[in-house]
Amino acid sequence: MPEGSGVSVQSSEAGKPLKSGLGLRIGSALVMTPIAIAAVWFGSPFYELLLLVFSIGMLWEWLRMCAPLRAGILAGIASLGLAVAMVMQWVSAEILIFVPVIVATLIVLAMTGTERKLVVIGIVYVSVAALAAQWLRGHHDDGLLLIMWLFLVVWATDTGAYAFGRAIGGPKLAPRFSPKKTWAGLFGGMFCAALVGGITVFVADGPNIIIIAVASAVLAIVAQIGDLAESALKRHFDVKDSSNLIPGHGGFLDRADGMLSVFPVAFVIVFFFDLTLR
Repeated sequence: MPEGSGVSVQSSEAGKPLKSGLGLRIGSALVMTPIAIAAVWFGSPFYELLLLVFSIGMLWEWLRMCAPLRAGILAGIASLGLAVAMVMQWVSAEILIFVPVIVATLIVLAMTGTERKLVVIGIVYVSVAALAAQWLRGHHDDGLLLIMWLFLVVWATDTGAYAFGRAIGGPKLAPRFSPKKTWAGLFGGMFCAALVGGITVFVADGPNIIIIAVASAVLAIVAQIGDLAESALKRHFDVKDSSNLIPGHGGFLDRADGMLSVFPVAFVIVFFFDLTLR
């Protein structure tokens, strides 16, 4: 029995959960979307604050599943480490992954139990994604365009995967973790992401449209992997949603699973792409 089995999160086996109405989902989206876009548009310090708040929520949700009895204290320590790393990165413009890694290692050394590997994975995973997102917006000449591109790619991936999956159906992508996802949905998401990526570069009058379109398709795969990884984590702990922090939508992890995996990979792509142009 995993350590997280005692968490008071609504179980998929304990009866059917109450479904939130469409109006509640739309209302939450209407509140969150303008805030996110405004923070990205105006940049520092609003963008960093939004990143930190979202990351703290995701850390708490992850730890709530993995180590429910200690989630609060562990999330507090991890959040403090992330905040220190973000401030240091804001000052130095260097990607400071080592800070959350050290914090996660210290936490694991102080823990016992079978789920501590998932604890360290979650802390590093969320923190690295946050630091990559911060660097891309704050320390790159085209930071605003980069973040908007990534948002559009992930949104296009989700929309394309849903539309193509519903329209075509066919073999399941990973039925063990997410029974509704299909291979048709994956390729549809890749197509839509590549299309949106190419259009974004064209509208911004940028070069390398083909390269960006291909990179967008690759990031669509990465986003789907992140989605499946979160689904696997929830199935492991037998929970439907990571939390109920967002009315009608579940938790922060449920909304940002694709972005979590995309940000670090996008950082690597952008970093090495810039090196080739120097």
